[in-house]
Amino acid sequence: MKPSIQITAALAILVLTACGGSSSGSGSSTAPPPPPQAPAAPAKFTTGAISAQAPGSIQVNNLNLTTAGATILIEKVQKTESELKPGMVVKVRAHHDGRNGEALEIAFEDAVKGKVGTVGTSTLTVGGQTVRVDDSTEFEDNAGRLGSIHGNDRVRVSGVPDDRGGLRATRVEKNQAGLADDFELKGIVSGQGATGFTLKLSPDAGPADTYTVNLLGGATLPAGLANGSFVEVRSLKPIQAGNIIEAASITLEDHLPGQAQSETEFEGIVTSATGSTQFIVAGTTVTTGPGTTWSGGLPDDLVVGVKMEAEGVLGANGVLAASKVSFRANIRLQGAVAEPLAGAGSFKVNGILIKVDALTDQRVSLVSLTAGQLVQVRGTLGRDGISVVAIRMESTNDNRPILQGVVTAKDSGTSTLTVLGKTITMASASTMGHSDVSGVDGPALSMSDFFAAITAGQTVIKARGKDAAAFVDPTLTAKEASLEGQK
Repeated sequence: MKPSIQITAALAILVLTACGGSSSGSGSSTAPPPPPQAPAAPAKFTTGAISAQAPGSIQVNNLNLTTAGATILIEKVQKTESELKPGMVVKVRAHHDGRNGEALEIAFEDAVKGKVGTVGTSTLTVGGQTVRVDDSTEFEDNAGRLGSIHGNDRVRVSGVPDDRGGLRATRVEKNQAGLADDFELKGIVSGQGATGFTLKLSPDAGPADTYTVNLLGGATLPAGLANGSFVEVRSLKPIQAGNIIEAASITLEDHLPGQAQSETEFEGIVTSATGSTQFIVAGTTVTTGPGTTWSGGLPDDLVVGVKMEAEGVLGANGVLAASKVSFRANIRLQGAVAEPLAGAGSFKVNGILIKVDALTDQRVSLVSLTAGQLVQVRGTLGRDGISVVAIRMESTNDNRPILQGVVTAKDSGTSTLTVLGKTITMASASTMGHSDVSGVDGPALSMSDFFAAITAGQTVIKARGKDAAAFVDPTLTAKEASLEGQK
């Protein structure tokens, strides 16, 4: 046999051996193909403020996400994880199970950047734009907070459009880069012409939040610009009288919270609403239907100005069909006013300190409150972890005390829960039947199933007493209790 024939024969034997072939038996000499690989799960999107941060992880919209290997983009420039800060509104592409996951890409874009004009008790202006801060706003100097910001400082603000014309800041930090009066502002294009357009902070922006953008010499409109485009406008001058911006440059931006047909969740302020079936949050239209789950509140609680989180599938038209809507102001209190301190901007309900600020929707005026007056308050947990910052307060004729919030401890043996530092004691079986304990959306539960469904630190519950005597600080004896979803 010639050498070439010997090599060919040897290769043939090796191939047959590798494929599992055999010279004996009647079966095929070719091994079956490997089983097909399951396709990788599609990434999901979440957009919101970073609420917690540790080396190698961040928390956004109650999602705990690892960041090892994630691409970090700060204003489109690749950076390291050290650039991420609490309060930054980021868009995250990730794999997650609804609680924990792995971030693949984290992108941050500021809402406005430039020189501070004026500073008030709860506002500042940047390039003529009103920026409102609240108890949840993060500052580079959290000790000095708004007092650390002065006129002519240059700042970078992260936040979302609010319902009062302007921005609700989630983070304010000093940023000395740039020229004396230049600023950057993002918004939506309408009324496009050859030499400029109208800019709105959100689709439903009012006149105070609408600007006329004219091209400064040398500036051009970017290719692909159209009515409805989201853009960043940079000017070298302050906003002129009549809300006129002389644009030095205009850049197309992606303002959608995810990709078309992707699972997406995001948070923001409700700026307009058509009942509870359609509303706008953070510039994105949200629709709801019979299959939508409501957490931390009911459809009737949806009002302009409330902070919400929506999740569902983002359509090609940029509209989110919500599978779940969660109220971020998930604390609700009802009871008699105690210790009204109008000068200090606070009072107590059910033993809990309520703080009122310039952003509180006062359906009943703080200065008019009297001890013993019945009120209902919606709010969020204060930065101190023990007080409540009121989002909305109103009078009521209902004297049944209510405590609603995140359960921090439970004891099924003693039938007690801890909410907002107060103890909720379930009434005995003789006064509280199964019909008085319910799950999300109303199904009756047994007491054991009710406690089993609660996860401390996550589950929001609402407990109601029979009458005013049901609350004796620090304990509420509950006649009714219901699961309100997850925080």
